Amino acid sequence: MIKQLSDLIDPAEVQAFRMFLYELWQQENKYLLKNDLILQFEKFCKENQRSDLLEPGASIEKLLRHTPELIISEDVAVLLHRPRLARYRIYQISIQGDDVQEISTRGLLELRNRLIMPHADDREEKLRINFLPFYDYGPNIKNVNGIGKGIDFLNKHMSSSLFQKPEDWNKRLFEFLKIHSLDNQQLLIGAGFQGDYQQFIEQIETLVKELADVSPETSHQELAPRLQRYHLEPGWGNTAGRIRETLQLLLDLFQSPDSHNLEKFISRIPMISKIAIISPHGWFGQENVLGRPDTGGQIVYILDQVRALERALRERLAQQGLSTQPKIIVITRQIPDHQDTTCHLRREKIFHTENSFILRVPFTDSQGHVIPQWISRFKLWPYLERFSMDAKTALLSEFSGKPDLIIGNYSDGNLVATRLASQLNVTQCNIAHALEKNKYLFSDLYWQDLESEYHFSLQFSADLIAMNMADFIITSTQQEIAGTEESGGQYESYLFFTMPGLMQVENGINLLHPKFNVIPPGVDENIYFPYHQQERRLNNQTQRLEKLLFSDTHPEIIGHLDQPDKPPIFSMARLDHNKNITGLVESYGKSPALQEQYNLVVIAGKIDPSHTDDVEEVSEIERMHQLIAEYNLDGKIRWLGVHLAKEDAGETYRIMAERQGIFVQPGRFEGFGLTV
Repeated sequence: MIKQLSDLIDPAEVQAFRMFLYELWQQENKYLLKNDLILQFEKFCKENQRSDLLEPGASIEKLLRHTPELIISEDVAVLLHRPRLARYRIYQISIQGDDVQEISTRGLLELRNRLIMPHADDREEKLRINFLPFYDYGPNIKNVNGIGKGIDFLNKHMSSSLFQKPEDWNKRLFEFLKIHSLDNQQLLIGAGFQGDYQQFIEQIETLVKELADVSPETSHQELAPRLQRYHLEPGWGNTAGRIRETLQLLLDLFQSPDSHNLEKFISRIPMISKIAIISPHGWFGQENVLGRPDTGGQIVYILDQVRALERALRERLAQQGLSTQPKIIVITRQIPDHQDTTCHLRREKIFHTENSFILRVPFTDSQGHVIPQWISRFKLWPYLERFSMDAKTALLSEFSGKPDLIIGNYSDGNLVATRLASQLNVTQCNIAHALEKNKYLFSDLYWQDLESEYHFSLQFSADLIAMNMADFIITSTQQEIAGTEESGGQYESYLFFTMPGLMQVENGINLLHPKFNVIPPGVDENIYFPYHQQERRLNNQTQRLEKLLFSDTHPEIIGHLDQPDKPPIFSMARLDHNKNITGLVESYGKSPALQEQYNLVVIAGKIDPSHTDDVEEVSEIERMHQLIAEYNLDGKIRWLGVHLAKEDAGETYRIMAERQGIFVQPGRFEGFGLTV
């Protein structure tokens, strides 16, 4: 147990650390984040000629590298220590001595509260939230290195349970196979079988031997009469060879279970044919939408996901011997004031799919009136309850019943998915794409200052509800969940936090739960391929885009290039605070060396603030104009306020690469983006 500074750092460095804390105590800023803390320590070492304290391996330097924040309060310093992924210790250190006391998460949250609301009445009851006890009833990952590998963990856990309690688990597996159905069709074991699982095993052993003498290519249709004599329904496979393999896998599970066979067997069982994907905000369409407010990579990701899912489901269902056709519905918001998009259409078939559609449901007010105009993702919360009820009705009609899986996207879609999954008793998957809590510094502590514009009180509450209710959560990287050794993750930021005057979250999410699974996003390789594959490129497309990017005059383009043959620095994103296009322009404007060697080409948002209703975009547009004028960038920059089709976006990247350009991702925070 750590009781004094010498337990925390090298005894030879204790005096220097006490001096450093004393200097911090004298400063006006009492709340220091990691970067500020390290800069202050470097300054302290320089002024006191203690460069040895900055050397790799020095204990203070090592401690501060793993200290996300430090708060000075009266005569103590409270240090939040993160020794490894998703693990924290909170130390209260005396300024005048070397006493160290470990304090609770609640103690830290109370201190943060007092820092923001020093005159608040401590006797006032607070809403305290702790979700951790709800995770006591299931298995949890023990090692932080296993975070994001939930499926692997569950397969090992279940195979271990099958091995340790074979009688219990064999009965459960058998009962599942007996009742399993898909799209109102009984699968696997017919109702006519009246025996127990041991009798079923005996039958399967006999059938496996019989099938050894049948050509592996024999179709399920030809074998159906024989299979029905054993009370077997469709779902085991489409050929004799595949049916025999699946039955043998089942026998192996009953007799000698292991995680590999369990995973392989489950993957062969028909589980899903109907999927609902929820994505309410933005301009969800297939043409003329990318680059609009709240409309970017998430749309591309979902549409690519739908195409890939439909292909995979169609192939898998066929291999399982079923004629069922998969169907995927993307539920989004219908926008009557559609601004030359298809967002007013009730139903739209998704390109390059056979049976997948965008289904649009309007937002309505309390009187039932349709809201015609686009609404920022930060301001749509009052409409989601009615939207979820209308979406439920629409989905039940489209599917002629319930979906098998509901996938939520972003905070709003995840909340609606939670409502639907709970009401329909359907498996729920969440995909955050981005959690706003990480994007806006101190957005929890100073939520009241941001509430009128961002409504973080609602969004963070929605995030907590949705992530804890989800059956599984997909992320693109482990870092999205639990960060790196140097910085925290998006979901990790919900472990504990306070919103003074609203709530204290002492345990917001269990990062070690197997619901978290990492599946990196992919790209459409028909659109995004290397520039040197000339045979795949279209000359007329290349020529048109080169003119647009470097020379054409256009009402939605600002700037001309004095030397268009210079290599370009290129970025393409929505024009909002987090995407930080203005930060890129400012950095370029401050660097004569960059201006000498490169042009700057950005595709972002609109160029006229009167053409958008998004407050954040208006601010960024005005800032762009200011920076171009301030740094006299005319002749060196091209700012295109145009919407590129996805096919044109792929060729644009190739053009930039061909010109030896530099692609810049200037975002302040980007945990899920396709370009990452």
